[in-house]
Amino acid sequence: MEAYRREEAFLTAPNADGNVWPKQVCPAYEPRGDTLHGLKQCWFCKYADFHLDKPRCLEVGVCYWPKKITK
Repeated sequence: MEAYRREEAFLTAPNADGNVWPKQVCPAYEPRGDTLHGLKQCWFCKYADFHLDKPRCLEVGVCYWPKKITK
């Protein structure tokens, strides 16, 4: 049995203004326009900021729910 990993835990609510890991997901998840169907992870969420528009992205992002970061 694989050990519990916080980085992959399902969030019961958005972690507004808090850290989020790429594989986490919460009920407020909304995919960005370029996301493949079925990929529900914070990495692909409109509310998460992983600095994807910068030369180097972050390993741990920030949730800005309810403010959308990307389209």
